[in-house]
Amino acid sequence: MKGIAAVYYDGRTPVRQAAELFAVGDEIVARGAFGERRARRGAVDISEPMGRAPRVVRFDDGGSFEVADLDAFRLWLAAAGFGDSPVVRLQTRWSWALASLLGAALLIAAVYFWGLPAFAKLMAPRIPEPVLQAMSKQTLDFLDSKLLTPSRLSEARRAELTEYADRVLGQGRDMPPHRLHFRSSTLGPNAFALPSGDVVVLDQLVELAGNDDEVAGVVAHELGHVAYRHGLRQLLQSSVVSFVVGVYFGDVSSLAASFGALALESRYSREFEHEADAYAAHRLQAAGLGSEPLAAMLERMEQAHAEKGGKTSRWDLLSSHPDTAERVARLRGGR
Repeated sequence: MKGIAAVYYDGRTPVRQAAELFAVGDEIVARGAFGERRARRGAVDISEPMGRAPRVVRFDDGGSFEVADLDAFRLWLAAAGFGDSPVVRLQTRWSWALASLLGAALLIAAVYFWGLPAFAKLMAPRIPEPVLQAMSKQTLDFLDSKLLTPSRLSEARRAELTEYADRVLGQGRDMPPHRLHFRSSTLGPNAFALPSGDVVVLDQLVELAGNDDEVAGVVAHELGHVAYRHGLRQLLQSSVVSFVVGVYFGDVSSLAASFGALALESRYSREFEHEADAYAAHRLQAAGLGSEPLAAMLERMEQAHAEKGGKTSRWDLLSSHPDTAERVARLRGGR
């Protein structure tokens, strides 16, 4: 059988030596100024085609033969009885390449939309309480230094709201441990919960409420997020995505700094919001108030939002929530 020209490297020095490869029976034979080399077919590794890059025939002792004439090498391989692997054959077909790309995209989408939420739901209850407390304290300290200011409500008024919310919502044994904090801010009527059960209520929400029942309704909604660990689950999902992106681009230094901000964006899914609303409705109904206080408060917030011209910020309580009218209808339909 006719040979194929190649360049030989012995694997120990960078010296290039001219060579010629032959297929003789069950062996690959190489001849050149170095003499003759023989290897059984099973002991030879042939590189896959990579565009116009040279193909390489590697012997098991580290020596290799580089072939630059790809077309001639392809014919030589066929004549010598070497066949490409199924993977190589599939790579040369655009239809299979496109199907593989589509399959990879679908797999990534499935992991993102189903795998990550399932992972977060599994892991969230396993986070130790001291970790939640430390993380939430650091987050609240950060917000106090950047976005929040001390509450303008009197100490007596804050104590009154805290006592009323505890009394109204403290029915039953499924209430998560929690603490109410009052702050003021330019963020507008708002409230949010940290994974530890710390619930921050802004003065602007208290001022907008028609009565204390409506404030208690919002607190109950935020406690729903705590009970179902929505914030922690969302945080775990966001952190995994940030970590993967950071590793891919070689920058993980900013992950710790963004941890607290991710916890407070409150960009909960429609499912999370409906679960928190249902939890709040259950707590309010147990207290004999029905779900109307939360429904009325949502309408007040929607109206206040509309009066501002419909402009939202990333911190607006309604900016990323499901449609308010839909939520109000659900709450009133269940009373």
